[in-house]
Amino acid sequence: MWYPTVIAGVQLSVERVQAAAGYGWKQTGQTVALIPYVPLEGALTVGGKIWLPPKMWQRVDEPELYVTFAEGEDFDFFLPGTWPEDEPVADGTWPEGFYEHLCRERDGVWAVRSVHRYGALPHFEIEGR
Repeated sequence: MWYPTVIAGVQLSVERVQAAAGYGWKQTGQTVALIPYVPLEGALTVGGKIWLPPKMWQRVDEPELYVTFAEGEDFDFFLPGTWPEDEPVADGTWPEGFYEHLCRERDGVWAVRSVHRYGALPHFEIEGR
């Protein structure tokens, strides 16, 4: 299940590179998203939701009320723009899965590769590929 969160004020930096492949050149890219957060009563809020680390987020009863940024095998993803609704999206709606469906249909869909949190200027730095 995917839980959409629209976050305002994100700075997105996209880098496109050419990589050698066995059959010629392949266009690849990576991005960095700078996502602001607001410290609030001992918690961090992002896009109007409370941020939780991935393992803690997996244990909550109502995950749609929280946001996390997971990397690795059970990764999250992000894309620029708006999303039409706040309702959870079932992965099984598409035979190939929701993430793969979006990658096929839209440009600029990025899998979370790494997550860093900074406090001096409160923001997350999310690297995507």
